[in-house]
Amino acid sequence: MTFDSTLPSGFDQAKARVAIVDDESDVRQALVRGLEKHGFLCRPFRSGVDFLESLEFELPDCIVLDTQMPEMDGLTVLGQLPTETLAIPVIMLTSQGEIGLAAKAMRSGAADFAEKPVSITQFAGKIGEHIAHSAELRRHLAEIEQSKSLMARLTPRESEIAARVVDGSSNKQIARDLGISPRTVEVHRANIFKKLDVRNAVEFALIFEKAQLSARSFVR
Repeated sequence: MTFDSTLPSGFDQAKARVAIVDDESDVRQALVRGLEKHGFLCRPFRSGVDFLESLEFELPDCIVLDTQMPEMDGLTVLGQLPTETLAIPVIMLTSQGEIGLAAKAMRSGAADFAEKPVSITQFAGKIGEHIAHSAELRRHLAEIEQSKSLMARLTPRESEIAARVVDGSSNKQIARDLGISPRTVEVHRANIFKKLDVRNAVEFALIFEKAQLSARSFVR
């Protein structure tokens, strides 16, 4: 994957927080010094355990994660990231000859990988691009969660009718399937639209379909 080192227009990387997880102190120091010159706020961690514990208090905007570390390697850390980090890009640091391991990491949810030693200028551009892209992912995830929250307002009967409305069933068909009157279906349908604050079936269908999405499968 090729990245332009010029960051996206309007992207304010001075506010972007980068977690650097690597057991080698010289690597951590070099990345911190180099990336901070490009305006990133860096927080180094010498182990995956320390990093995972930190997520209870603060989430970064990007995670730079070494593949080979004692106690807990990069793939294990990647697998233990909580749901809250789904839209946060993870860039794996690999050594020469670890391409197969890097590919496995990307199949497990990593956004990208870089081989040591990295060019700081190019690496900063890579990080900036991924953070900018993750902002769009976070927007989509927020829409999914909002849709799920709206759908949770419906009663079981309303949810049943809602699914049939999305399938394109008419009020008469729904009434016949559920053994109720078309008028009752109309009342339920009106209540559904009112609870979700939508004006028509198209707007409702968008909310319904987003609510069916899985946040994890949507991102990784």
